[in-house]
Amino acid sequence: MSVDETNEKRFESDIEADMLAGGYTRNNDTYDAENALYLDTLIRFVKATQPKSWQRFELQSGTPEKFAKAFQNAVDMDGLLSVMRNGFKHRGIPFRVCYFKPESGLNQTAVEQYAANEITVNRQWYYSADNKNSVDMVIAVNGIPVFAFELK
Repeated sequence: MSVDETNEKRFESDIEADMLAGGYTRNNDTYDAENALYLDTLIRFVKATQPKSWQRFELQSGTPEKFAKAFQNAVDMDGLLSVMRNGFKHRGIPFRVCYFKPESGLNQTAVEQYAANEITVNRQWYYSADNKNSVDMVIAVNGIPVFAFELK
């Protein structure tokens, strides 16, 4: 191994270890480059935090692929930041894709919802379905990649 390769890989390992020690987790789900999501993670989050909404969605013959399409349509119309902050509706069913930290611990439901967020870090993120390009790391919130970075 060359000195540069060893240093970069070591740097990646150190950054990943620090993030994992700081509360992030490693995502073992498969990245769906077509939908730009860790779809299994997002659906797991929605099922755990919004079971009634998910049940209504499934009754309308909702599949994971249809959920991904509904999410992508909401992002295309309102932008990712708006969908992350406010959620989205699909056929009248409201969905939240993350919960922000409540201002106090008085509302136990809000505290539990915030604790249900899954923030993951992944190395060598192959972000495109068209080629094998990758970046060194990505941070995803409930399966939604929000921050990708290259380490040098």
